[in-house]
Amino acid sequence: EAALKLLYLVLNRSEKAWKMSPREWVMAKAQFAVIFGERFTRAMAA
Repeated sequence: EAALKLLYLVLNRSEKAWKMSPREWVMAKAQFAVIFGERFTRAMAA
């Protein structure tokens, strides 16, 4: 569980520096929304 949280944080911060979103990121976001629920949706809105 700690590794998933760390991965989430790394991807969330690095997404801001990306020029184009990779196709897989859409699927990853869906999985993170399921795993982390409201915390993820609040972070994406910020």
